[in-house]
Amino acid sequence: MNLIDKYEEFKNTFTGNFTIDPAWYLSNCGVFSKNKTAKALAAHGNYSEEWYRARFVWSITQLGLFPKENIMVEFAIPKGSPGSKSLEPDLIVFKDNSWKSHYDSWDKMSAMPETLREQMLMVGECKNNHKQVVSAVTKQMAEAMNSYIGNEIFGIYIDDALDVLLFKKEGTYSIKRYDSGKSADGENLVAKLNLNNRDNLTSLPSYDDLIKKVNGSGDVAKLDFSNTEGIDEDTFSGLLALMNRDIDRLALTRDGQDFIVEFLTLKVADEKQVKKGKKSYFEFYVKDTEVVSGFGNQVFRQRINNLYASAKSEYKNIFKHPVFWYNSAAGGTLKPSSGDDEKFLIGIVKLFQKKTILGTKNASFNQIIFNNFGNSVKKAKEKQFFTPVPIVETIVKMINPQKNETVCDPCSGICDFLAMAFRHIYKNELENLPSADMFYGLDKDDDILKLAELNLVLNGDGNAQIKIMDSLGQKLLEDGTYQNFIFDDANYNYLDWTNFNDSSKNVKKFDVIITNPPFGKGRDLVTGKDGEWALDKKTMELYESWIESGRPKSIDMGILFLENAYKLLNDGGRMAIILSNSIASIAEWEPVRKWFINHMRIVALFDLPARTFGETGVATTVFIAYKPKKTEKNILDDNYEIFVKEIENIGYTVKISDRIVTMSPDYVINADTFEREKDSKGNDKLLSDFPDLVNEFGTWLNDKRQSYPEIYKAFSGDNYKKMDD
Repeated sequence: MNLIDKYEEFKNTFTGNFTIDPAWYLSNCGVFSKNKTAKALAAHGNYSEEWYRARFVWSITQLGLFPKENIMVEFAIPKGSPGSKSLEPDLIVFKDNSWKSHYDSWDKMSAMPETLREQMLMVGECKNNHKQVVSAVTKQMAEAMNSYIGNEIFGIYIDDALDVLLFKKEGTYSIKRYDSGKSADGENLVAKLNLNNRDNLTSLPSYDDLIKKVNGSGDVAKLDFSNTEGIDEDTFSGLLALMNRDIDRLALTRDGQDFIVEFLTLKVADEKQVKKGKKSYFEFYVKDTEVVSGFGNQVFRQRINNLYASAKSEYKNIFKHPVFWYNSAAGGTLKPSSGDDEKFLIGIVKLFQKKTILGTKNASFNQIIFNNFGNSVKKAKEKQFFTPVPIVETIVKMINPQKNETVCDPCSGICDFLAMAFRHIYKNELENLPSADMFYGLDKDDDILKLAELNLVLNGDGNAQIKIMDSLGQKLLEDGTYQNFIFDDANYNYLDWTNFNDSSKNVKKFDVIITNPPFGKGRDLVTGKDGEWALDKKTMELYESWIESGRPKSIDMGILFLENAYKLLNDGGRMAIILSNSIASIAEWEPVRKWFINHMRIVALFDLPARTFGETGVATTVFIAYKPKKTEKNILDDNYEIFVKEIENIGYTVKISDRIVTMSPDYVINADTFEREKDSKGNDKLLSDFPDLVNEFGTWLNDKRQSYPEIYKAFSGDNYKKMDD
């Protein structure tokens, strides 16, 4: 029998307009109550608020979901000075039954004692009209939950609807939905709580479930995925703030960002070991007894040292030059490379030990990283804009990378395309994530390396092949090297970049390339103007697009990256690149367009509005193309069809403050009710053309299955994933 059955039984057992008072709760439910006497029926014969509350309390005690001795109905929480009106949540469930002794000795005119506040487990609010939900949740329930002292408290809202609303609150953060999948994006609390998307009554967690979440099974050494939860955007941003506070307080030996990447990679490596069944519980934890004067004891140090040893084999790039380590000292003891660095490590362990990174449903960590780290602020001021998540997600779904394909971004920045491609491919295999060593990120900016590594770690794997190099003037060779050789027309064929003399120095090719390179007049590459060369002239002679354009004194970098992407592709490979739409339209670049369509089969083009990236006046076009195999060159001769779409609604409005870009969600508003419309999952529907774009492209591919079999096969039409998958 479940709660729904008990609700029906309550209705049949307690009939008529009976009286509900403290004595009724004690005799029928076994719970203590201070409620005012009320009738079961209100005006007009409708059930009263007290009836709905009594039904819930009776049902959960009958089923044994919560111990009756831990429940109090109509609990008064002092608010402000003595004599002021109290908060009166409809019910509170306490962690154990000792709350009653504290309550009995409590002077009701004074502040609520901390011992009682610490024992709160769940707050309940009840109404007899679901139209009161906003004020009941955001005011009454939120304020009552704010009275709690501790790590986590829960809330439930009940009314005349059969479904309920479940909430949680961590530390000093705002309340949020118990099921993070029920939350929504939004500028205010009401929008984020997504109150129209309710929880099924039968999904109500039991007392044991909640106690396990709060206490972590009572032992941090016994934490796993069942008693921890994934980190959402709000929580991660809050944790970053706490980490930055420690960075300001401690005299760290390196940039705090370096430590955060390394320590969170330890956390991910630890979680992967549990997911793979190599151990039962997380080892990324610290007990209070293991910390003495802020430093870890030998038990803690040995455990972390062991984590480092195992993580180094999993994440060779990140731990190649670790920023923290333990040295062996006299008597076999371990000594940290820096005491303050160890204190920072312990702080991060405490923050994250009851959270999981691999358990998160979030795919927007790159936005958080870009906007919260000092180096990323510098990048924004230098006009380096990350690619917004909706754009990344859309392009990745259209290009549809598959397992066993090499994926490269030759202008990778913080590796948002690679991170999303990894999640796209292994979305349903999070239980046994493979290594990301088939993913390659190339970028000339050494400062952004740690941001890229952190982004990849948080999105599932930090083991991508990230190389610090200018991919226009340097090339990654097939053996993995990219230094100590000259890339110019004396050594390489300008048609396909093969080496004239030594095949071991051939340029590495990839199956999929996805990139958003720098482009536009403000970022022209100087190629002979005033005698200056951003790249050596003999290297520029390897770029046909520059040659076909008449060897101009400067050139839009986007054009060179377009050719770079083409020549880094394997035959039969595919690419997606974001460029200024002037490259696709103005007469100046007509030779480039002719060169491109003679080499690549354009599959799709879609234009993005000027406001997409926050750069005023810059409109962009996304090119999606296929590189024919040598046996398929004839497909370039056809007057072939291209999938074309113009995007008007991107789902957000770009806001810029001090050159930092943020995205404010835009929602579909019903013209009749002026309320936000809901999608198929019950979330507020974004005003975005991207879902239709992806689904229409999938339909287009399927329609071209017979006429363009090469294209259909290349984009894996049989495995094409729609936007709402």
